[in-house]
Amino acid sequence: MVRRIRAGLPGYVLVAPAVVVTVVFFLVPMAVSGYWSLTDYNGIKPPVFVGLDNYAALLGDPRFLRTVQNTVFFVVMGMAIGPLLGLGSAILLNESVHLRAFFRTAFFLPTMVALVAVATVWKMLYQDQGLINDLLGLFGLPGHAWLNDPTTALPAVVVTSIWQGFGFETVVFLAALQAIPRETYDAAKVDGAGAWAQFRHVTLPGLRATILFIYIIGIIGSFQAFDQIFVMTQGRPGLSTRTVVYELVDEFQRLDIGSASAIAYMLLIVLAVLSFVQLRFFGERD
Repeated sequence: MVRRIRAGLPGYVLVAPAVVVTVVFFLVPMAVSGYWSLTDYNGIKPPVFVGLDNYAALLGDPRFLRTVQNTVFFVVMGMAIGPLLGLGSAILLNESVHLRAFFRTAFFLPTMVALVAVATVWKMLYQDQGLINDLLGLFGLPGHAWLNDPTTALPAVVVTSIWQGFGFETVVFLAALQAIPRETYDAAKVDGAGAWAQFRHVTLPGLRATILFIYIIGIIGSFQAFDQIFVMTQGRPGLSTRTVVYELVDEFQRLDIGSASAIAYMLLIVLAVLSFVQLRFFGERD
């Protein structure tokens, strides 16, 4: 036993810093936050244990339920459009087109820009005298108060997020497409498969793991939407653009740490379940 420990000692020493950092900065805060979610705590007075009262209060709060509705809309709209745009642009860039390197860089560039900067630029575009309304005016169409209208504010923020993120999806899909052997497509053509049949029976199966990765990462990121909303709308007008994470931060700022911790754990559970379902589904399909 001692000999085995000595043999593995270099490995233990190498992984020890990562384990310590994970425990101190991840597991311990998670455990503390889990305890706070069961208490009435404002960060000043000692926490008072209340059990599941914070969770029950949130699930019965129309304000919180509205943030859940907004978040689901944000996730569904973003993940229904963003990956499809990324896949479509990747398929086009996978062909022999002129200036392919330029387009790859142009598509990926927004991903490298800070989301706060992207949100600031798009907020200017959406203003009453912004470029979008000016373009509508050129075609004789009326302008619109995009970020001040409850019916368009959240979709406008979603469009910003899609524009900022689909370049990443494009690059990931493009790398996966180039990893599919050309011989597979050649064999499909010999068997008489057309473009759609090749896409369905060759491209999609070859992209299955990549699609899983894109959707897991994308859904997690969409559920955590905050920066663009904080910059563009501050959660307004009304509650139309408040998301779960925005509500979480607001609860912390109001020193309602117990409720904020409960929101964080509810979000953790939802993301864990969604990730598990996706992994299980694609695993069975594979």
